[in-house]
Amino acid sequence: MVPSGRRTAVVVRLGFVGLALVALMLGYIGLDQYFRQEALDGRTFLNLLYCDLQLFVLGADPLQGATDFPLSLQLARFAAPAVTLFALAEAGRLLLATQLNRIRARNARGHSIVCGDSAAAIALARNLARARRRTVLVRSRTIGPLELRRGRLLGITGDATDPDVLRGAGVLRATTIYACTDDSATNVAIATTAGRVLGSNGGQAMVYAQIHDPDRAVTLQARRLGVDASPGLRLDFFNLDQLAVHVLLTQRPLRPAGARPPRLLIAGDAPFARALLVGVARNWRLRRQDDASRLRIDLVAPGAAAILAGLRERYVIVDEACAVSAYDLELSALLRARRDLRYDDAWFCYRDEEYGLQLALTAHELWHRVRGRIFVPVERFAGLTDAFGDESGQPLLDQVNGKIRLIPKNTLACDPDLIAEDLVERLARLIHERYVISARRRPAEPTDPAALVDWADLDEERRRSSRAQAGSIGAKLHAIGCTIVARTGPDDFRLTPGEIDLLAAAEQQRWLDTAAAGWRYGSRRDEAAKRSPYVRAWDDLADGDREKARAAMRDLPAILADAGFQVVRLAEGTLAVTDGETDDAYGDTGRRDRPHPPGPRLGPADLPGTQNNARRAGR
Repeated sequence: MVPSGRRTAVVVRLGFVGLALVALMLGYIGLDQYFRQEALDGRTFLNLLYCDLQLFVLGADPLQGATDFPLSLQLARFAAPAVTLFALAEAGRLLLATQLNRIRARNARGHSIVCGDSAAAIALARNLARARRRTVLVRSRTIGPLELRRGRLLGITGDATDPDVLRGAGVLRATTIYACTDDSATNVAIATTAGRVLGSNGGQAMVYAQIHDPDRAVTLQARRLGVDASPGLRLDFFNLDQLAVHVLLTQRPLRPAGARPPRLLIAGDAPFARALLVGVARNWRLRRQDDASRLRIDLVAPGAAAILAGLRERYVIVDEACAVSAYDLELSALLRARRDLRYDDAWFCYRDEEYGLQLALTAHELWHRVRGRIFVPVERFAGLTDAFGDESGQPLLDQVNGKIRLIPKNTLACDPDLIAEDLVERLARLIHERYVISARRRPAEPTDPAALVDWADLDEERRRSSRAQAGSIGAKLHAIGCTIVARTGPDDFRLTPGEIDLLAAAEQQRWLDTAAAGWRYGSRRDEAAKRSPYVRAWDDLADGDREKARAAMRDLPAILADAGFQVVRLAEGTLAVTDGETDDAYGDTGRRDRPHPPGPRLGPADLPGTQNNARRAGR
């Protein structure tokens, strides 16, 4: 659909083209009449045409000093110069378009900035423009005015790691900054530069830096999660493979194949394969009917065993929800050796997209072994997706009876709203998912059915509860002498009883100060009357209610493990102090012969607690 501004511009230009033709015709007719009226010599076609063209430059030789003109010539004398002035204005605008764009970009307000020359940066900028969000595109190569006008974008040329270039893009008045170059280190440098400019000038913005490797993204997210966000800058790292997997599994969630779990083939060595394996594990754990039902996956790739070992070390959910077999050989060799293999879906995720696409189109021995579809994620070959069609489009190329489907990763993942679901949002979603799983394991316990739904269907009050818990994880762990790192292997970390009580009491107090505003104590929960049995101080809660609050804190390491993180001690020995007693790493209380962690001893009132997870506490 053509935007209304572009339609108006096209109409105006066509109008002036029409006016030029009308002026040309009226001028010729009027000059012919004038030559006959004044009995002038030289009334030939070429002479009349030459004089007619002179009208566009404010005059014609035979008309000098004359005042009495035919009506058609009189109209042409004004219409022709108007066309000339419009043409000059358009030429000047095109010549000055780059400079005008710089001025408009520098003075933009409430806009988004997209930095990078990559396909992802272009797709994201165009999606922002389609959503009618003012967008400034910062690229290292020259941006043509026609290119900017086509995408309804502002643009400047320069190095986005240069503070002056970001200032030229209006960074101090921007709401969101995206670093989307083809190099992860450059994206981190852009985010760092943006943070310094914003911090030194009092600006406020959300900065998203694209990290191309999922494992490196987790490592950087861990370091960001472990610090308090500065007032003017919110920073998050995103990976397009992980986002694309999330969209795909939302559109096509895993379902049991009859009475058994589905069986998937994941072939290829691209990072997308790793993100996909973790994503399907999470999706299946939430949807399976019992804990013993494990998703069956065959991973076929060079170094498949090493890839699987790395995923198992970082994500405990892989072994919890999946039974994965790794094959370090070519797919064709596996199919020849194992003629019994059958799959519900297959994914070809190769670094060499051309090889993966060719394999999907020629592996005819696999076509009849896949009950569902063969998916091929693509970036460079995204233009072919329309040729193969989809559910709503007529394909130009044979889909092999609908089996082959190309997945344009950038189109799926470069969604501003999806990228805005930062790390806190993802952790909040995990908190909710673990709550749903836990509630299903204990069906006898009373639970609010409104809480046992997918995150997308959850009411906003419960979402805020999970976000509040997720947003304070780093600060809470620092308060007891711990921090967060990317998971690298088996994790035996456990919060001590004293730490759990300390954190639970702080969350209860925070809940009273924030989430419980407007609520009063009542023996039973009544949402309409805003009464709850949990609107009480920690010391006044019943033992059963305290235990529910402790369970939320006890589950904290497992929540982080689901996201690929783990908790580590900042110092050997004692970890927390409650009522003058210390708890050491081995669970011994009252010991005072071990060193304390960095910082002062803390009590519940000193902790930056969050509102308690209302669903876990039954609020």
